Amino acid sequence: MTSITIRNLSEETKARLRQQAAASGRSLEAYVRTLLDQAAGAPDPAPAARFPYDLVALVEPGEDIEPLIAERDDRQRPVEL
Repeated sequence: MTSITIRNLSEETKARLRQQAAASGRSLEAYVRTLLDQAAGAPDPAPAARFPYDLVALVEPGEDIEPLIAERDDRQRPVEL
């Protein structure tokens, strides 16, 4: 994979993108990556295929990921038989 730098992006645009990313449950980086893929005509990968990349985008280098996993862990209610 490669990376790009976007210069002269207004703070207002960045704030709107961050809000849209949060509303979709993604990091800003993952959200903008999807927007760029869609603009370039690339097919949207299946949600399972994005999983490790979205998870990595949530944390800073050296940050512990376990609290994020626990925070987002939706436990299934026990099934009564």
